[in-house]
Amino acid sequence: MRNFGLILTALILLNLSLFLIFISQGQGEDHIDENLDVSFEIESPEDALEKFEVGDVVAIDDQMHLPSFDVSLKYERHLPTYTYFVVENDFVNIYSGPSLSEKVIYRAKQWDKLNYIESVLIKAEEETVDRWLHVTWKIDDEPYYGFVKSDDVSRRFFNFEKMEKVILKADEYFKKGKLTFINNYKNLIGSAPLYQGGTVDKEGNRRSQSAPGYIDLSNMEDFIYIEDGTLVRYLYPSGDYIRVEVVDTGKNYYVPGKFIPKDRQIRELNRVIVIDRNNQNQGVFEKIDNNWTLISYTLATTGATGRYAQPTSLGYYYAIEKRNQFYYYEDGTTRIQGYAPYAIRFNGGAYVHGVPVNYLYSEKGERITPPKIEYSKSIGTVPLSHKCVRNYTSHAKFLYDWYREDETIIIVIE
Repeated sequence: MRNFGLILTALILLNLSLFLIFISQGQGEDHIDENLDVSFEIESPEDALEKFEVGDVVAIDDQMHLPSFDVSLKYERHLPTYTYFVVENDFVNIYSGPSLSEKVIYRAKQWDKLNYIESVLIKAEEETVDRWLHVTWKIDDEPYYGFVKSDDVSRRFFNFEKMEKVILKADEYFKKGKLTFINNYKNLIGSAPLYQGGTVDKEGNRRSQSAPGYIDLSNMEDFIYIEDGTLVRYLYPSGDYIRVEVVDTGKNYYVPGKFIPKDRQIRELNRVIVIDRNNQNQGVFEKIDNNWTLISYTLATTGATGRYAQPTSLGYYYAIEKRNQFYYYEDGTTRIQGYAPYAIRFNGGAYVHGVPVNYLYSEKGERITPPKIEYSKSIGTVPLSHKCVRNYTSHAKFLYDWYREDETIIIVIE
């Protein structure tokens, strides 16, 4: 009996310690709602509306998106949760509890990212269920915790389901053999013909840095533009043309042979970068012991729409080459404005690269090269680049070192 009493006392102290640790986790969180129930029977606000009584509160993790592939991270900086939230307004208030009457403990600013813990559903009225988000963030590497109204932030997530689907599709194409790419960087192979007198085809594809893909060689007026870097499967030669299958669409075209590199094809498909335009993030996968494995996931910024910018193109692309850095011009000029470090080119002049850095100039007009920049708050928010995919510089360096020629592809989804 004496031992039983000691064990019981120890269990009570352990539970009390765990509770105190929980409520002290966040330095800004000084209130935990004692009525907050954790339930696995409620799966959605609609479900809560039907089952709740007015005043009921429940916490559910309905925003989780877990990868089904193996995970073995080789890069672990700037890690968000698999579901996270972006502040798109000038600011939003974060509260100590899931109620507007609670204390405001933090004012999150535009482009702040908030990591997801769980959703809190509250039946405030007979026909209304309020959703709050239990979130965490860091300031100077210190974690903080609080609650924010779900309508005040933009939900983002890593769409692993779709990422895995497109990787498996690419893998199936590789098994069929002879994966190569369209080659016409900076129109160096030659300008594609005009399409009915214009530079945009019937599907909206652009002429620049593209090759013509003919549906039938008996009708040379009917073709589409296939962009530089596009991943295709070499089928067979036909005179001066090569019959190819575009991996993205599965459609077959005749392409002039000069646009198909003779000495490049995927030897082994072992490395894939998947970029998500909708969520402004990316996953990096490597085949390890014959299993596709998630080795990094991070935020990214893709191309915008504008006079000097265009969206990062969707599709499957060959990771053509890497450069320690590349230069970019000041908009509308041929004056070099700056450089981007650790770049992998995959589509025309589109690269995956680190944070761009503008050059400085002395009073004498001499160019000064500033050091590399690791972080930009705008990464992972909204499309902002000219067409490239911006990464944290340390992640771009990780990709630069990890890249293997003729084993790596890049897929852009939304």
